[in-house]
Amino acid sequence: MRFVRFLLALVLFASLASASPVDMMSTDVVVPGAGRIAGATGSFWVTDLWVRSPGGGTVTLEFHAMDSGSAQPAATAVIPMATSVVFLPDVLRNTFGIDAGLGNIRLLSTSPASATIRIYDLAGGGATYGMSFMGMPSSMAMGSFSGMADGDRNPYRYMISGLLPQPTARVNVMVVDTSSSPIAGTVEVLDADDSDPASGTRQYRFSIQPYSSHQFVDVLGGVESRFSGGSGLQVRIQLDDGSPGAMMAFASVMDNVSNDPYVVVGSMMDGSSSMMNGGMGPH
Repeated sequence: MRFVRFLLALVLFASLASASPVDMMSTDVVVPGAGRIAGATGSFWVTDLWVRSPGGGTVTLEFHAMDSGSAQPAATAVIPMATSVVFLPDVLRNTFGIDAGLGNIRLLSTSPASATIRIYDLAGGGATYGMSFMGMPSSMAMGSFSGMADGDRNPYRYMISGLLPQPTARVNVMVVDTSSSPIAGTVEVLDADDSDPASGTRQYRFSIQPYSSHQFVDVLGGVESRFSGGSGLQVRIQLDDGSPGAMMAFASVMDNVSNDPYVVVGSMMDGSSSMMNGGMGPH
C-alpha cells in the first residue's frame, strides 16, 4: 500500500491497570499527524476530522505546523457544536484554509470533547485508503524526571519496540509537544538488551515549540544489532531532567517495498508504575 512518509499517530490505550476504560474526553485534546500533503507514487493525502462534544458549546481548533518556530498556531477556527458530533471533511483546507501542510490539531472546548481523524489518499481514481485514530487529552502526556540524580527515570521514558530494521522497513519517530512550554530531550536507539547496538550509540536531540512536533526519519538506518535479525531494536524517548512541558511519542514502521505502514505507541510506564490522574510525571 502506498503511503506518505510521515508519522500517523495512533492512540491505543485500551485500559488502565485497573481495567477501567480510559476517558478520552477532555477540554484540551491534541491530535498529531494531521496533513494535507503529497505522498509517494502520486498519492495525495487529506484529513477529515470528527469532533464529539455531547455537552454542546463551542470548540476552538488550532493548527500547529510541524517544526514551527512559534508557539502561535498557524490557523484557528471556532466550531459551534449544534449537534453532539460535527464532521469536518478535508479539515485543513475547508476549515483552516490551508492547501498544504502537516502538523497537529489542538482542540479547546467549553465542554469535554473527543476527536477522531481520518487521513486518506485522494489520488486513487475515486477510491480511497488510509487510516483513522483518536486524539489524546493533553493531560495524558509524559512529563520529565525531576527527582534525585540516582532516581528511577523509567516512569518518565517512552519505550517503543515492535520495530523492523533495514532493509525490510524504515522506522520514523514523531515527538509532539502537548504543552504550553517548549520541550527538549533525546531519542535513543537501543538493542534488545537495552544497551547500545553493535554499530555504536545512536541518539537524536529534539527541541520543540509548544504544540508543535518533529519527526525523525529512518532512525534505524545503518544500525546493526548484536542479535540475529535486528528485530529486537527499540527506541527510548525522554525529556531532559527537570524540563517543563510534556510530550507524546510514536513510531511508524513502513515496508520498503509496498510502503505499507503500522504504528507503534510508546509504553508510558515500567512494570512497577501505574498511570495516575490520566498521565505520567509532572506536566
